[in-house]
Amino acid sequence: MKRANHFDVLRLAAAAAVAMLHLIDLTRLPTFERWLGWLPLQFGLPVFFVLSGYLVSMSWDLRPGWRPYVERRLRRIVPAYAVVVLVCAVGGVLLSTESWQAYFGAPAWWRHLVANLAFLNFLQPGLPGVFTANPLPGAVNGALWTIKVELMFYAVVPLFMGAVKRWGATPVLFIGYVLSACWWAFFTDWAVQSGRPVGHEIAKQMPGQLMYFLAGAWAWCERERVARWGASWGLGGLIGLVCLTWLDGPRTAGADLPDVLVPACLAAFVTWLAVGVRPRPSLDLRHDLSYGIYLWHFPVIQTLVSLGAFELAPWPMALLAAALVWLIAWSSWRWVESPALRRPAVAAVPVAP
Repeated sequence: MKRANHFDVLRLAAAAAVAMLHLIDLTRLPTFERWLGWLPLQFGLPVFFVLSGYLVSMSWDLRPGWRPYVERRLRRIVPAYAVVVLVCAVGGVLLSTESWQAYFGAPAWWRHLVANLAFLNFLQPGLPGVFTANPLPGAVNGALWTIKVELMFYAVVPLFMGAVKRWGATPVLFIGYVLSACWWAFFTDWAVQSGRPVGHEIAKQMPGQLMYFLAGAWAWCERERVARWGASWGLGGLIGLVCLTWLDGPRTAGADLPDVLVPACLAAFVTWLAVGVRPRPSLDLRHDLSYGIYLWHFPVIQTLVSLGAFELAPWPMALLAAALVWLIAWSSWRWVESPALRRPAVAAVPVAP
């Protein structure tokens, strides 16, 4: 479904931000931290969630019904996801310190394959003997944890959209937003006070990230009101983000009010960029590569790190990584994602990973 908007380019920018953030984290090289660390890369994933809230709510609103909805969502997410899991599981033998017999015979290989195909990546993130000497050892594709969160978002869309029809968008989505913020704040503070990092992991799971998704959903449900507000909606969100960042001061591990207000301001700014700014033909992308970039950048970077490539030439290798990820993402779109979306029953509405 072609629309006059900037969703695709925003998703591409968000995917690039996530990839650059992981480039810093996975290489641990000061040169990347110095030149890329000042960018607001931490907003890459939240932007995906906001856009997903808007687009998936729109998809349900325009074409309600459980069966077509579930089919659309699974066809968009599962084929490319399954491919990256299978390729990494099988191809990992080329990078493993184990023999191929020990690699494929190890219980950890089977656990990795089954757990990741079931979207339970945390149960077995690593493969036998793969990336064990990297700065972030063992993690094959740390970006995949968000996919299960995204699928959980999809599961609640028909529920809250049904409630919106009955009681209105603002009260329903505001209550959901507050409950999500409370979940995130409680477990974040518990992690800090108890010294148990697992609290941070619980905080960022469902429903802790739901406030971003619901903020995007509200922008869709109240699109007529948002359109009347015009640029004041988006620029107000941008000013709010800047002010909240300033008020928050140095980043701490705890939760406070600025943190839980960020999703609302981010949604205002991002959705205004998507539909409130006059579309430009130069930003009309022929292929939606954002999902492929998101799925593949992590194992590509980890592979180059394991080969010592970044130590030899950081920036040329960063460009090589970008080229490889782009090529793989294009191949994923051309041969996996696009064919899965060609059936008439599937709306070509982009969704976030």
